[in-house]
Amino acid sequence: MPDFCLSNFKKSKFFFHSFNNLLIFCFFWMTPSVLHAEESCLSREFKTFTFYVENDIFAGTDKQYTGGFKLTWSRHGLSTFPEDAWLHSWLYPVVNRLGFENTPETENALTFSIGQSVYTPGDIQETELIRDDRPYAGITYIEIGFHRKLENHMHTLGLCAGIVGPHSYAEAFQTAGHGILNSKEPKGWDHQLEDEPVICLIYDYKQKILTSNINAGVGGDVVFNTGAGIGNVRIYYNIGLMMRYGWNVPNDCGNFPIQPATCINAELKQSVCDSPKKRFGAHLFFSAGSQLVLRDILLDGNTFRDSHSVDKKPVVGVFVGGIGLVYGKIKTVFAYVARTKSFETQQDPEVFGSINFSFQY
Repeated sequence: MPDFCLSNFKKSKFFFHSFNNLLIFCFFWMTPSVLHAEESCLSREFKTFTFYVENDIFAGTDKQYTGGFKLTWSRHGLSTFPEDAWLHSWLYPVVNRLGFENTPETENALTFSIGQSVYTPGDIQETELIRDDRPYAGITYIEIGFHRKLENHMHTLGLCAGIVGPHSYAEAFQTAGHGILNSKEPKGWDHQLEDEPVICLIYDYKQKILTSNINAGVGGDVVFNTGAGIGNVRIYYNIGLMMRYGWNVPNDCGNFPIQPATCINAELKQSVCDSPKKRFGAHLFFSAGSQLVLRDILLDGNTFRDSHSVDKKPVVGVFVGGIGLVYGKIKTVFAYVARTKSFETQQDPEVFGSINFSFQY
């Protein structure tokens, strides 16, 4: 064998021996940790990625609230809010003073989200300003959330910050999406709201008022929800009920349309630890709610400068129906959402579909 071939053979042999030894080392190093994690499930914390997509294309329309997405990372199953969460810890003094109960049985959770929502009038081919229809507008934002929950209820406080206007890049997002789908090109974005930084503070409360065989065969629950928000995006109060029924309904607080401070649907730690890893569940759900809206920048227009606006309705109804599927650590929810008219000259209610996918690890 030539010298250079022999040299390469020896190097390859050394590499494979080293790689094999590394795999053996990693296996024995990780095995005790895995076993320990299985034995001490109740002392662990968990993390979940959740991805929401909403679009009116699922309902066969292309107007009003035309689409949005929200990606959330949650850290849950915590006995206390951790000090190493630097993005959240600066707000702990405020959260702790709000009276959120914190008993030994309470589970704490933190969330971080990024999202975008896009709004257009009914005729996206019109290049002139349509004065009696909603403004073109987009909002892109980040959000941090604080959650405390017990067996039957959950408190949530959320803080979001972002931008409305051209630098939300909603125009680029919608134009690119329509290009991919070979849909009509939106032509009226020259009339969108002007750039404006936005901030909002939201409180949300959910409580299970009825439960039966949760995560234990055929059963269901009824979840009451209420909350309010303040800021230059929206000032509102909402209230509603959600009903779920099916097989192995998860022990969480249900799924709702994209909105600040509610994007956490992780189960209680006790349920996660007690349930088989690959348990299957399926349930139907329906929710009905209403919102009292005092301000909405997406309808009222920019706060500090002149812009296109319409006369909003003070009360809006929201109805949601769908199906949730759970398999082990994966949950997928499909829903159809209908909202009553949100401004005086609106011709039809808003309808859109949504898909929610979450993975826990």
